[in-house]
Amino acid sequence: MNREAPIGLFDSGVGGISVLGRLINLLPRENYIYYADTARFPYGDKSCAEVKAGVLKAAAAMAERGVKMLVVACNTATAAAIEDLRAKYDFPVLGIEPALKPAVETAAGKSVAIIATSLTLKEEKFRRLFEAYREKGEIINLKAPGLADLVESGHYRDEMARAYLSELFAGVKADTVVLGCTHYLFLWELIREFFPGAEIIDGGEGLARNVCRTLEEQGLLKDGGEGSITVLSSDEALFLPRFDGFFQDILSILALVSHKMT
Repeated sequence: MNREAPIGLFDSGVGGISVLGRLINLLPRENYIYYADTARFPYGDKSCAEVKAGVLKAAAAMAERGVKMLVVACNTATAAAIEDLRAKYDFPVLGIEPALKPAVETAAGKSVAIIATSLTLKEEKFRRLFEAYREKGEIINLKAPGLADLVESGHYRDEMARAYLSELFAGVKADTVVLGCTHYLFLWELIREFFPGAEIIDGGEGLARNVCRTLEEQGLLKDGGEGSITVLSSDEALFLPRFDGFFQDILSILALVSHKMT
């Protein structure tokens, strides 16, 4: 496979930009195609069949452009369609899931709160993960309908988002908080206000490392030169004008997250 071929990333909207930002920090010379299925957003409250249809269409669009890897940068889409994608394509297909394992290990028997969409929490993939770790500490599953919508509309640093989180977290005490949707990293600063002493974990970091490892193992790392980003969407008139703003915001948030972890 051509090392110069792009890496394809997919999400229902802006959430996967949080994974793209991490990948560009790690692999700045790679070429990327980012596809946002904004015409079908949000995924979290849709049926598995509806989500799968959007994912397969996006994957086909990127396959036509010759991607060397597909990164499903959406927890809900991974739960609904990752096995179908791996059965259909020869290139590597990597997905994301709530980072429950590292969260439980970090919490060391203390409480872990997971924020995720309704579909992510009820899909079999997450249920298996939950059953595997539920005996290792208190795990609190928090359904967050509409939270990704706030982020998608740009409300992730304002009072509207703070009011939503205040209601969601009412009475919740946790030593570790898992962000079970890639949209939620945009809310990192606000979430930290509600859990000032907690570890906040999302699956994007592990996914980005997995991408690097897989490309290296399969000899697919780009040799050099400048990297590029191509942005596609099922509703380009809505999404493309907003991309740069979201991208710059997530880079600043990732810088804060990195500083907090050092």
